Amino acid sequence: MTIKTILGYEIVPGVSPEEYEQWLFEVHAPDLLANPHLDRIVFNKVLRPVRQASGGTADVPEGLTFYRIAEMHYADEAAYQAYLDWFTEHPIPAERGPAGRTDFRFYLVTESTEVTR
Repeated sequence: MTIKTILGYEIVPGVSPEEYEQWLFEVHAPDLLANPHLDRIVFNKVLRPVRQASGGTADVPEGLTFYRIAEMHYADEAAYQAYLDWFTEHPIPAERGPAGRTDFRFYLVTESTEVTR
Protein backbone atom coordinates (compact mmCIF):
# COMPACT_ATOMS: atom_id res chain seq x y z
CA MET A 1 0.00 0.00 0.00
CA THR A 2 1.34 3.40 -0.94
CA ILE A 3 0.30 6.51 0.94
CA LYS A 4 0.23 9.81 -0.94
CA THR A 5 -0.50 13.34 0.01
CA ILE A 6 -2.17 15.09 -2.91
CA LEU A 7 -2.12 18.87 -3.03
CA GLY A 8 -3.87 21.26 -5.38
CA TYR A 9 -2.67 24.82 -5.46
CA GLU A 10 -2.31 28.13 -7.27
CA ILE A 11 0.57 30.58 -7.20
CA VAL A 12 0.03 33.56 -4.89
CA PRO A 13 -0.73 36.76 -6.84
CA GLY A 14 2.42 38.81 -7.35
CA VAL A 15 4.67 35.77 -7.77
CA SER A 16 5.50 35.07 -11.42
CA PRO A 17 5.45 31.51 -12.77
CA GLU A 18 9.19 31.85 -13.48
CA GLU A 19 9.94 32.90 -9.88
CA TYR A 20 7.72 30.12 -8.57
CA GLU A 21 9.31 27.43 -10.73
CA GLN A 22 12.81 28.50 -9.68
CA TRP A 23 11.87 28.40 -5.98
CA LEU A 24 9.96 25.11 -6.37
CA PHE A 25 12.75 23.16 -8.03
CA GLU A 26 15.85 24.84 -6.57
CA VAL A 27 14.68 25.40 -2.98
CA HIS A 28 11.44 23.67 -1.97
CA ALA A 29 11.78 20.26 -3.63
CA PRO A 30 15.33 19.77 -2.25
CA ASP A 31 14.12 20.82 1.23
CA LEU A 32 11.29 18.26 1.06
CA LEU A 33 13.50 15.51 -0.31
CA ALA A 34 15.97 16.03 2.55
CA ASN A 35 13.36 14.16 4.61
CA PRO A 36 14.35 10.47 4.34
CA HIS A 37 10.73 9.30 4.77
CA LEU A 38 9.49 10.87 1.51
CA ASP A 39 9.99 8.49 -1.43
CA ARG A 40 9.24 10.86 -4.29
CA ILE A 41 7.32 13.90 -5.48
CA VAL A 42 5.32 14.13 -8.69
CA PHE A 43 4.46 17.66 -9.87
CA ASN A 44 1.53 17.72 -12.31
CA LYS A 45 1.16 21.08 -14.07
CA VAL A 46 -2.52 21.69 -14.86
CA LEU A 47 -3.09 22.49 -18.53
CA ARG A 48 -6.90 22.74 -18.69
CA PRO A 49 -10.15 21.07 -17.59
CA VAL A 50 -11.09 17.96 -19.60
CA ARG A 51 -13.85 18.35 -22.17
CA GLN A 52 -16.65 15.85 -21.84
CA ALA A 53 -17.96 13.92 -24.88
CA SER A 54 -21.07 16.12 -24.80
CA GLY A 55 -18.87 19.16 -25.46
CA GLY A 56 -19.13 20.59 -21.96
CA THR A 57 -16.30 20.91 -19.48
CA ALA A 58 -15.86 18.78 -16.40
CA ASP A 59 -17.65 20.06 -13.31
CA VAL A 60 -15.14 22.60 -12.02
CA PRO A 61 -16.69 25.15 -9.65
CA GLU A 62 -16.64 28.67 -11.07
CA GLY A 63 -13.34 30.40 -10.30
CA LEU A 64 -11.63 27.25 -8.99
CA THR A 65 -8.32 26.80 -10.75
CA PHE A 66 -5.09 24.95 -10.07
CA TYR A 67 -1.54 25.69 -11.15
CA ARG A 68 -0.37 22.25 -10.08
CA ILE A 69 -1.58 19.05 -8.50
CA ALA A 70 1.36 17.56 -6.59
CA GLU A 71 1.74 14.04 -5.21
CA MET A 72 4.12 13.14 -2.40
CA HIS A 73 4.68 9.38 -2.02
CA TYR A 74 5.39 7.44 1.20
CA ALA A 75 5.88 3.70 1.75
CA ASP A 76 3.01 3.45 4.26
CA GLU A 77 1.20 5.27 7.09
CA ALA A 78 4.17 4.81 9.44
CA ALA A 79 6.49 6.45 6.89
CA TYR A 80 4.06 9.37 6.50
CA GLN A 81 3.97 9.85 10.28
CA ALA A 82 7.78 9.63 10.41
CA TYR A 83 7.87 12.29 7.66
CA LEU A 84 5.75 14.62 9.81
CA ASP A 85 7.84 13.88 12.90
CA TRP A 86 11.08 14.51 10.98
CA PHE A 87 9.93 18.00 9.99
CA THR A 88 8.97 18.72 13.61
CA GLU A 89 12.62 18.12 14.49
CA HIS A 90 14.01 19.70 11.26
CA PRO A 91 11.63 22.54 10.32
CA ILE A 92 11.99 24.30 7.00
CA PRO A 93 12.93 27.95 7.66
CA ALA A 94 9.95 30.23 6.96
CA GLU A 95 11.84 32.15 4.27
CA ARG A 96 12.29 28.88 2.31
CA GLY A 97 8.73 27.57 2.79
CA PRO A 98 5.57 27.93 0.71
CA ALA A 99 3.95 30.81 2.66
CA GLY A 100 3.63 33.85 0.40
CA ARG A 101 4.18 31.70 -2.72
CA THR A 102 1.64 28.88 -2.69
CA ASP A 103 -2.14 29.19 -2.30
CA PHE A 104 -3.21 25.68 -1.29
CA ARG A 105 -6.73 24.75 -2.45
CA PHE A 106 -6.66 21.26 -0.94
CA TYR A 107 -4.21 18.92 0.81
CA LEU A 108 -5.30 15.29 1.24
CA VAL A 109 -3.78 12.09 2.62
CA THR A 110 -4.74 9.17 0.37
CA GLU A 111 -4.23 5.42 0.04
CA SER A 112 -3.19 4.69 -3.52
CA THR A 113 -4.15 1.74 -5.69
CA GLU A 114 -2.60 1.50 -9.15
CA VAL A 115 -4.10 -0.42 -12.04
CA THR A 116 -1.79 -1.06 -14.98
CA ARG A 117 -2.02 -2.94 -18.23
